Amino acid sequence: MSYDLNFYKRKTDSISKTDIEQYLNDLPNMTNEGGKHWFYQNEETGVYCSFEYYKFEDHDDEVEEGYLKEFDDTNFTFNINFIRPQFFGKECFPIVDEFVDKLNLYILNPQGIGEPTKYEKGVLEKEWAESNNRFSKSNFDELGLSYLELEKSNYSWEFCFRRNQLQSQLGDEYFVPRIYYVKKKDSTEVFTLSVWPEHIPFILPKVDYILIQKKIKKLLKTKKEDGLITYKDLTSRLGQFFEENETYKIMHPENSKKASKIFNDLNLIGSFEDFGEGVTVDKFVNVK
Repeated sequence: MSYDLNFYKRKTDSISKTDIEQYLNDLPNMTNEGGKHWFYQNEETGVYCSFEYYKFEDHDDEVEEGYLKEFDDTNFTFNINFIRPQFFGKECFPIVDEFVDKLNLYILNPQGIGEPTKYEKGVLEKEWAESNNRFSKSNFDELGLSYLELEKSNYSWEFCFRRNQLQSQLGDEYFVPRIYYVKKKDSTEVFTLSVWPEHIPFILPKVDYILIQKKIKKLLKTKKEDGLITYKDLTSRLGQFFEENETYKIMHPENSKKASKIFNDLNLIGSFEDFGEGVTVDKFVNVK
């Protein structure tokens, strides 16, 4: 199940197939497959969608009497799947909005108005989101989906979406982790998780669990240990070493050294393997 859009241009506009192809080729996270399929995938967030070029031969005479007197079909389409976290729409529809703005295109929406139209920003995303919730809920059990509450899901997406920018701002001395999605065995509830290695200077996002990776030097040996700890327990033990930020906590280099002993003494609740398994972003939704 998917949501599709078709793109049209006014006959008076000079936009060409080559212009559209070049625009898509220049977009970040976009790859061109076979010259006719453009696949957008963000490795940081897991979000994906696609654009495609279809060449149709002729339109029938009845259609010619309608909007095709004023518009030309570019034969480019957009596709985004249903049964996804709502952040798929938050990332993908701004791409569509900018695409039509930059190239002065019109959208023929098979799910809505039956002629090429200019849509206000956010309208298509809202339409997709409402249908996405409906399909997700009705297929939750049949497809064996998992659930992550909307607020936590959107926070995790936004943190991952901006992670590289934050890493660049802070520099290599700091570790800005990704957020992963996990669930306990025999459960449909999804939790969020980040990894913190060796008490290095660290950005702590608001996640459910942190996978701690210890390296404790004793004489000529280095003992390695890893395991999970809850966000609440971690901040109760190490909170004094973190600086508060609106959306995360940050431990600076001088404090990471001070925190080393407590870090290595943290009581962990077990391994990741004992806890459960990872969940990909196409396997959980925000309703059930």
